[in-house]
Amino acid sequence: MKKYFFFDIDGTLAVGTTKLIPKDTIFCLNQLKQAGHFVAIATGRLQCDTLQFSLPLHINSFVADGGSSLTYNGKLLEMSGLPRQQAISLLQDLDSCHISWAVTLENKTIRYTRSTAFANNEKKSYFKTIVCPLDPLKLHTIYKIFYINPSHAVPQPQKHGLSHIPYTENSLLVEPTDKAAGIRRMMKKINAPLHDVVVFGDGLNDINMFTPAWFSIAMGNACPELKEKANYITDTCDTGGILHACQKYGWL
Repeated sequence: MKKYFFFDIDGTLAVGTTKLIPKDTIFCLNQLKQAGHFVAIATGRLQCDTLQFSLPLHINSFVADGGSSLTYNGKLLEMSGLPRQQAISLLQDLDSCHISWAVTLENKTIRYTRSTAFANNEKKSYFKTIVCPLDPLKLHTIYKIFYINPSHAVPQPQKHGLSHIPYTENSLLVEPTDKAAGIRRMMKKINAPLHDVVVFGDGLNDINMFTPAWFSIAMGNACPELKEKANYITDTCDTGGILHACQKYGWL
C-alpha cells in the first residue's frame, strides 16, 4: 500500500543541524521512491533553503516554513509569513525590553537587524546577517524572528501567541510550527488519505505533526516530549534510524 512520507530535516534526515545525510538514509529514500511511495520533507526551514537541501536527494515536494509553504513537484504553491500584527507586537515588546532582534523578510537565508551587537553575538547561524534601519510598523511580511535570549534580570517579552523555540545557546527563534496543517493541505491537493501519512521527526517543532490522524515515528535522538507522542521510536539518525523503521514496517 502506498504511503506518504514526510521527513523533518535537522536531526532526522541530517545529523544535527549539518547537511550531512547518512548513506543508509539516502539509500532508504531511494528505495521508498522505487517502491512507489510519496517522499516529501516537512521542515521549519525556509522554502528556498529546503529547496537547496532537497535537490541532491531528488525530492521535489515539501512542506516548509513550519507548515506555511507548500512546494509540489518543484513548484511553489503557497507561502505565508507569521501573523503580521502578532509579529509586530512582539518586535515592539522586544524593543521595550531592550532585547536585540533580527527578522527574515523574504524567501532568502538573510536576516536583518538594527543591532551590531546581535550580528556579533550570533555568528553560528547559517543566515547572513545585515545591519540596517528597521521600523517594525513598516514591515509587511515577516517569516522569522530571532532574538537574544533575555536574562532573568530584564523584563521578559510576551509570547503574543507565537511559538518561541531555542535556536542557539544565545538566542530564540519565532517561526510557524504547524507542520500538521501544511501536511493536511498537501494531502488535500494531491487527493490522498491522511491515514496513509507517515512522519519522522526529532524536535519540539515536530510535536504538532505527531497526531493520531497518521503514523508518527520519533528518532532515537528525539526530545522526550516527542517520544511520548510517537507510535514508534527508532534508532538515532546517524545509526540507521530511518532505514531500520522502514524495514521493520515492510515499506521497502
